Amino acid sequence: MSERHTHRLDEGSPALDRRIIAALQIRPRATWAAIADALGESARSVSRRGTELLDSGAVRVVGVRGATGTAIARIRSSVGAVRTVASGLAARPYTVFSYATTGAHSVFAEIRIDAEVYPGLVFDELPAVNGIADVRIDTVTRNHRSVSEWRPAVLTPAEAQAMGEPGRPPAPPQAADHEELSPSDRMLLRLLAEDARMTTADLAAHGRVSENTVRRRLAWLEQHSYLRIRVVAEPELLGFPVEALVTVTAARDAADRLVAGLLARTETRYLSALGGDRHLLAHFAFRNMAALHTELSSAPWTAEAESFEVSHVLQAFKRSGWSRTQEAATTHLY
Repeated sequence: MSERHTHRLDEGSPALDRRIIAALQIRPRATWAAIADALGESARSVSRRGTELLDSGAVRVVGVRGATGTAIARIRSSVGAVRTVASGLAARPYTVFSYATTGAHSVFAEIRIDAEVYPGLVFDELPAVNGIADVRIDTVTRNHRSVSEWRPAVLTPAEAQAMGEPGRPPAPPQAADHEELSPSDRMLLRLLAEDARMTTADLAAHGRVSENTVRRRLAWLEQHSYLRIRVVAEPELLGFPVEALVTVTAARDAADRLVAGLLARTETRYLSALGGDRHLLAHFAFRNMAALHTELSSAPWTAEAESFEVSHVLQAFKRSGWSRTQEAATTHLY
């Protein structure tokens, strides 16, 4: 697999950057010309800036394993060991995200789980991470929104429609039967894990198959939840520098209304049920601390919550399977 080189990102137009990234979130493999047309910008400007964002490593478009079993680890670290724990978890191939946070738990991590390895992760792998004093693990029983479905308020409705916003709901976590995957499918997944904007022609050349075959197999992989193409970028690049993880307990008989209320908020990047919809983990992103304060004080969904606990994200050590220092994709998944 070719090595990906990153370059320093030159200052550009933050507004254009935000709109390009938001457009990629809707159609990660769209051509620069298609994005320029949807945004009403010049193709040259969008192509130049979009390429710079990708070449710098500030934005990555990657293929990640589709809907699958995951769990949330909430960790208390030893004094002075937060960075060690967060980076240690980020280095593990099964970790999807690893965040250093404020609050009762100093690190939150999402980990992929398969039935045959789950006990080993709980009994052996996680306790072996240096600096962990205590860990709580909750199985994700339903993913209501993944970061690939997050649509921040950046594009106008007309621009989003022009990009072809599919409005597809996320699939619930499920185990993927890799016995169905052919060697050709696995090769496509490995290539897309490194660069999901690789052209159909290049994918076909690597696999020595036709472009029509590549298109057909990619559609099948997405349809059957083996593949999701995701944009990995700091929310700050989209104008949302303040992040918080909120564990929420629904009031009795209010779980459905609570979930609907949280999904109605454009600030909700991620929402998962931990054992049932009465217990949720929400990941929010805000333009500033005042917006966070207003949301948690008076947003309509708060009336449906019995209680919630807020942890501010101090630093993301890993997002969507990519660590901040990683230069190689997590190809072990395929």
